[in-house]
Amino acid sequence: MTRLVLAFLALLLILPAVAVAQVTITVPAQRYKAQEKIPARVENNGNSAVTFCVEVGQTSSQEGGIESTPSPFWVQRNSNGKWGTLMIGPDVGSLKTATVLEARESKEFPFRLNGSGRMRLRLNYWRGSIPNLDCKAPPKDLKLVTSAVFTID
Repeated sequence: MTRLVLAFLALLLILPAVAVAQVTITVPAQRYKAQEKIPARVENNGNSAVTFCVEVGQTSSQEGGIESTPSPFWVQRNSNGKWGTLMIGPDVGSLKTATVLEARESKEFPFRLNGSGRMRLRLNYWRGSIPNLDCKAPPKDLKLVTSAVFTID
């Protein structure tokens, strides 16, 4: 009986933490081919606005050229059980700008990857509408969200 009560109390402590997942990253498929367009989406499931930074100098290789693909994500690849961040941002000319996503809104950020392997997306965000957020010196109270794992063949 004591174990049952302790398990119930532990569940009560865990559920509120799970229920406050205000922001999610959605990647619709589990597999993509290299350079295939990945329509990733940031979704604000909460009742208040959130703010995140978008790198607007980002580009992706496309058949026969390059396309502009502004992105708020950092991409990680799993290598031997460890996650490492890919260096896919622009070398020069990068500009990060604050983007506010109102309550119950979502925004798509399509991009392409050249590499292969098991990947995931990560996003730093802040609660509240902060349109003048300085992305070069952001506040410390950031939140972090991670997408489901997907594979690039």
